[in-house]
Amino acid sequence: MTSPTTSRDLADDEVAPGDLRADDLPPDLRAGAESSWGVLDVPTGWEPVAAIAREVHANLSPLVTRTTEAIEEEIEAYRHELVPREDLRGSVRRNIEALLVGLAERRPPTAEQVAVRRELGTRRAMQGLPIDALIKAYHVGYREVWAALVGALPPGDDEATTKLLIGATTVWQWVHEVTDALAAAHAATTRSLEAREVGARQRFAELLVAGDLGGKEARRLAHSLGLAPGGPFTVLVVRGATDELDAVELQHRLDDVTGQHAVAVRANLVIVVCQDGDVAAAADICREVFRASAIAVGATRDGLDGARASLEDAEQSLAVADDGQVVTFEDVWLWATLLSSAERLEPLLDAGRQVAEEHQHLAEAIRAFAGAGFSVSEAARQLGLHANTVSYRLDRWQELTGWNPRTFAGLTRSVASLGPRP
Repeated sequence: MTSPTTSRDLADDEVAPGDLRADDLPPDLRAGAESSWGVLDVPTGWEPVAAIAREVHANLSPLVTRTTEAIEEEIEAYRHELVPREDLRGSVRRNIEALLVGLAERRPPTAEQVAVRRELGTRRAMQGLPIDALIKAYHVGYREVWAALVGALPPGDDEATTKLLIGATTVWQWVHEVTDALAAAHAATTRSLEAREVGARQRFAELLVAGDLGGKEARRLAHSLGLAPGGPFTVLVVRGATDELDAVELQHRLDDVTGQHAVAVRANLVIVVCQDGDVAAAADICREVFRASAIAVGATRDGLDGARASLEDAEQSLAVADDGQVVTFEDVWLWATLLSSAERLEPLLDAGRQVAEEHQHLAEAIRAFAGAGFSVSEAARQLGLHANTVSYRLDRWQELTGWNPRTFAGLTRSVASLGPRP
């Protein structure tokens, strides 16, 4: 997600912070104009409510402090420093001032005031604040304002009490129009940011696949995705993606896991780039989203070139993985590497493959002997055979292939020719 936007971020990079002019800032970050309570357009008969609003405004600072503290206490997202405290306090102040004037004049927010709230919705989205937290903050603010208005009622003044109750419709009209504007702007900005991030992840994956990592673009994209170009990378590959929406869901699920993750789709593969996180947890989430798919995990390697190598690890491992299976390069590196070089190694291994196809019992003896640590007796126990039978089968394998399985070289070549156990 894009980093929080502040007044300094919004200024031209060439302008020193101390040189910022009010016109350089978004409307909601500018100091509000002093309210001219003496020139309010108060409807006839509405003077009691205007007087109450004026009294609340006279004690604005404590109300702003109380409201700001209530928002931070009641809404967890505001305790994560996504929104700087002075930014929040300034917005609270300007919103309360605008509402009090609107209530005194018995009118809804103006088009300009709604536009300012839309801009705030955009900024809060860029700061990474969830929309539900933003809307709840406004409800907390309006609750505090209403409590202050009720507290300012003159004791025993039934007329003022009645008119303030009528004024509740104006307050809730502000709630409705302002929160609608906030939500619409926040949603539009969030969609735009997500689309931009999807594009960045997709392009980064394309550069990884192509191995085009030497230029500035790969490093810039890595930084934009929260990845350290020189850090450790682990790449996962999922086979059998049928819907890009699954990849979107996977990205959202991984956003809640420790570390940085970037998900992209390429043909029927989903590529997941991980850094500084729990790779096993990421693989588990991949399994939950893509239940019937094969998933392969590359080795953890450093730097962008390491990310490319980890991707190759995962792709090679995927070739020896069955649907619904999770494999790691660490576990299947031998078979993955052999398969990737199958054409070049075929003349060296073909004799063993042919013998194995015609004499499955000999292939089983070779596998058992290798798994038993060169022990004929242990291999015989595992197969439920007499040791002499296993010894005979090893000799017969050597006769047919020319490879002595009782030597390291012969056994290695024999096992390689058999491939992974089905």
